[in-house]
Amino acid sequence: MTSLDRRQFLKCSGVTSLALLCGNTLFIQKGNAQDPYYLAQKDRLMKDFKETVDGASQFLAPELGPERTAKMSRDALANFENLIPGLPAVGGDKNLISYLIPVAAWYVALYGSLRQFGKTAENTGKILYDLDERQFKAMTVEQKQAMTERLFSPKYRQMFSDWAVWTQRREYPANWVAKYIDGRGGDFDYGCDYTECAMVKYVTARRVPELAPYICLADFPSSKAFNSGLVRTKTIATGDGVCDFRYKKGRPVTQDWSTEIGKIRQRSRS
Repeated sequence: MTSLDRRQFLKCSGVTSLALLCGNTLFIQKGNAQDPYYLAQKDRLMKDFKETVDGASQFLAPELGPERTAKMSRDALANFENLIPGLPAVGGDKNLISYLIPVAAWYVALYGSLRQFGKTAENTGKILYDLDERQFKAMTVEQKQAMTERLFSPKYRQMFSDWAVWTQRREYPANWVAKYIDGRGGDFDYGCDYTECAMVKYVTARRVPELAPYICLADFPSSKAFNSGLVRTKTIATGDGVCDFRYKKGRPVTQDWSTEIGKIRQRSRS
């Protein structure tokens, strides 16, 4: 889990339960975020984020020009570096998806840099969404199929269920809290109800809660890539109080940026 680079992350990114595929160290404790957990990974975290910023720069350069694009990049990297020491504790390696906390900080750092050029939370979210889509499209068919099979394996589902039970202990206030849902042969194979989201908590604590809905949208490209048939009708990020993930192997993923952005815009106005 702690050795994920950006390419590996994007193979498993977006859906938080999908991200569990990337680890098998459920009950190993090697620290947490506010002792040296994230600081010990600073070089790798900075490298991963620089790749993200480089991708964002490619999108923005035609509009901003070389000088302003370079300033955006420098500022975003400086923002992220400053955020690393304050990343919240969620259990370190005990938590299968602790590596997603720095991803939330990507949004905060990039948004902080883009606002000086008049860019919004939605603009920031769209850039990162498009980068995710591009990376998933670069995966081979074989890679995607392997992830699909692993995602629906009994071993993975048990691991996911165990992780959800662990979150319910609420050992770390900044953590996710999740409940595994068995489909039992119905219209979904399995699912998860999240009643607390660490990424929403983080961006709210950083006083940029408007970023949260766009982080959630990355769940759909990953589900499409892995053929996991995600349907989600509610999110904590948009005020529902729960994120109701439901997966069915082989079901087409019909939700994406285009289907969800109107709902986000409407809620942001209400």
